[in-house]
Amino acid sequence: MLINASTDPREPISEVPPQVLNDLPERFRQIYFHLYTNSNSSRAEKLVAQLALILMSKYASEAVDPKALESYLDGGLSANDVFPPLIREVCSDIAEEELRFVLGDELVRTVFREFGTISLADAPAHVLGEAFQALIGPRIRGDKGQFFTPRSLVQAMVEIMAPQPHESVFDPTCGTAGFLVEAHSYRSTLDGDATGPICGVEKDRDLYLLSTATVQMAVGEIGRLLHGNSLTSARTDGGLLTFSGFPENGFDVVLANPPFGAKIGIKEQSTLRKFALGWQWIRDSEGQWVKTDTLRSGQDPQILFLELCVRALRPGGRMGIVLPEGVFGNAKCAYVWSWLREEGTVLGLLDCPRTSFQPGTDTKTNVLFFRRKGSGEQELRRRARVAVATHCGHDRRGRMELSDGRPYPNDFPRLASGFHDPESVDWSFVEQFRADYYVPRYYVQDVRLSSEEGRLTQGAEIVSLGTLIDRGLIKIAKGHEPGTEAYGTGDIPYVRSSDLANFEVRADPTKSLSEAVYQRFSLRQKLSPGDILMAVDGRYRIGTMAMLHAHDCRCVVQSHLAIIRALRPDELSPFSLLFALHLPSVRERLRNLVFIQSTLGTLGRRLRELRLPLLVGRGPWSNAVERFSTSLQRRAEHLDAVKSLLSLDVEL
Repeated sequence: MLINASTDPREPISEVPPQVLNDLPERFRQIYFHLYTNSNSSRAEKLVAQLALILMSKYASEAVDPKALESYLDGGLSANDVFPPLIREVCSDIAEEELRFVLGDELVRTVFREFGTISLADAPAHVLGEAFQALIGPRIRGDKGQFFTPRSLVQAMVEIMAPQPHESVFDPTCGTAGFLVEAHSYRSTLDGDATGPICGVEKDRDLYLLSTATVQMAVGEIGRLLHGNSLTSARTDGGLLTFSGFPENGFDVVLANPPFGAKIGIKEQSTLRKFALGWQWIRDSEGQWVKTDTLRSGQDPQILFLELCVRALRPGGRMGIVLPEGVFGNAKCAYVWSWLREEGTVLGLLDCPRTSFQPGTDTKTNVLFFRRKGSGEQELRRRARVAVATHCGHDRRGRMELSDGRPYPNDFPRLASGFHDPESVDWSFVEQFRADYYVPRYYVQDVRLSSEEGRLTQGAEIVSLGTLIDRGLIKIAKGHEPGTEAYGTGDIPYVRSSDLANFEVRADPTKSLSEAVYQRFSLRQKLSPGDILMAVDGRYRIGTMAMLHAHDCRCVVQSHLAIIRALRPDELSPFSLLFALHLPSVRERLRNLVFIQSTLGTLGRRLRELRLPLLVGRGPWSNAVERFSTSLQRRAEHLDAVKSLLSLDVEL
């Protein structure tokens, strides 16, 4: 059953109860399911497009001829006769074929009556956009790499880029027009009339109809949208990319969250030729990246969209763009940053929580803020700013409230307000990026200690694991992969990252290996009591640790685990080392060293950079380390005793 209208359709929005707007997502969903059940179409895309068309029709009738809707609701008229001419008056760019209703008039009237309580000309456009995103989300987004940007992140990016009233704004993959509407809303709060054009391109027909309706309602005549693929419709004008009907001299501000993913890679040679990053790049004899004359066979869309956004900027223009973390930390993308450095300056990097785009996608993202250099201007030698957001306003399931009803924490507003404050403690300055690493949290190594940890480690030397290796105190090796065909062939435990818990190993017996497989790896791994296993690759368990003891060191260790061995236990005991590795500050530094490729994280050689307190000799830490060591040793002794009492298992 649909929600019944409870107020006069002609009542102004200011007098409509606030819950009417708050209920829009649920109202849209109920309308959608009503259409799904009662129409001849079961395709989500078609139904959403029809909803967008109805939305545009209501807005156009309010703006041009309010009586037209009343006449239509009285019956006897066709929606295809009444509304397309009205829509063309407020938005002449929409093609005639886009304005055709395929639903029966009885259904269309039902939907119009549901929207009758809301004046779209006055309703906040972001409310309508979010309501449509809630509807579209589980049905049509994701398969084309489209994952809508959370509004809290949109607001933060707009505030950081701070578009001025006279400046032009562009989004080449505008989706539901979230960036465009928010940018115009931000400009409208500043002094002066917001006159700079608001422009966007959207490839998906249904989203284009929705974004057109949203922009018309929120922005008015300075809003301009194109239906098409911005990668193919962009025109090359020297180093600038332009679009028909848009400013010819480039944009002041570009904001984007482009589609990403290797599965939707761009392979058309005519498109690749337009872009410098569509060609292969190699390092020359001096280690500098240079573009070759060889066209790539394909390129990830986010790379081409990054170049498009930069080249759509006028000299001195600014860009904020959401990209997968792989672009920031993958060595294979180093040439991209070499090209970017030639084009301008990194203004800032914002590390986004992994939950930012969940539950839509688990892909980890960050935000790049960039300024294109002016005409004849060399690369600006200014410091970049980096910050890390750990909360985004919702959890991985999309829930925006905690179990006690309080709002889920959200770091984006605080970080946005602090970007332009040089004294902000939330943003760190980076003089120079190293080794083509651009993952923001990598540069936030000075973590704050709790008072308890500060007292516990007072006076301890802070060293890196690499330093301990150089001093001959530890050794780090990695495990191996015997192959899935070896699983279940014997009773030798195969230890994986999922088998580590509470500093001990709990191996899955169904993955146990044969004696022959064990002998193949035992001489290479040379495991012994006191060895520390740490997960260094995977999804969520990186940093999980365990210690091997006499009863469980006869095993094979997976390649996702690092084997950390204390070489001189009399100087640095493995228990002291494990204790230090698990301190909160050390685990935070460890997190900052993890780079994520799509959904999988890895530490690589950055593990050597992990800094920790060297808890040797007597100090404030002595009693705590001794209790920790005694507890682990006693547990190991008890487990060893229990194991010796057990007979062989019988398969049931």
